[in-house]
Amino acid sequence: MILTREFYLQNPMDAARALVGAYLCREMPNGEFIRARICELELYLENDKACHAFGGHCTPRNDAMFMIGGHAYVYLCYGLHNMLNIVLGPVNQPAAVLIRALEYDNCNGPGKLCKTLNITRTDNKHDLTVGNGIWVESRDVTPEIKTGTRIGVDYAGADAYLPYRFIIADSKYISKPIK
Repeated sequence: MILTREFYLQNPMDAARALVGAYLCREMPNGEFIRARICELELYLENDKACHAFGGHCTPRNDAMFMIGGHAYVYLCYGLHNMLNIVLGPVNQPAAVLIRALEYDNCNGPGKLCKTLNITRTDNKHDLTVGNGIWVESRDVTPEIKTGTRIGVDYAGADAYLPYRFIIADSKYISKPIK
């Protein structure tokens, strides 16, 4: 079942936990269909110094984060890697989860995931609730979830230590184990 707008409007922490184990679906340009379980993600909230929308600052790069939940926020990292985020919450209350890994070949890192699934900046602001191109389907089982700190956000000071990374405890596909 495709996740509805209401799912994405729930409390971002609850939505993030509920997305672990859900299925990211991609209709590839060649017609191939990929459905893979989300096994790792990171949450970013407006009051978090690691968030692109920290302090409510809307820019051309992060404006998708200010949309209503259920949209894709795809940005370019270091000028090399596309990164897929899913916007959560109501309009103008920026929150999103970075999809870090899927249980699918070569998808154990956000850059590799986007490359493998052909997710690019052209997918930015895509409505994930309509069921075409990219969408998310509900999980069929609630996995054991571990939490830990996010990866690569040392610049955020104390916020780098927030337990906003969620993984499926027994997944072998995650990008880095949680201690």
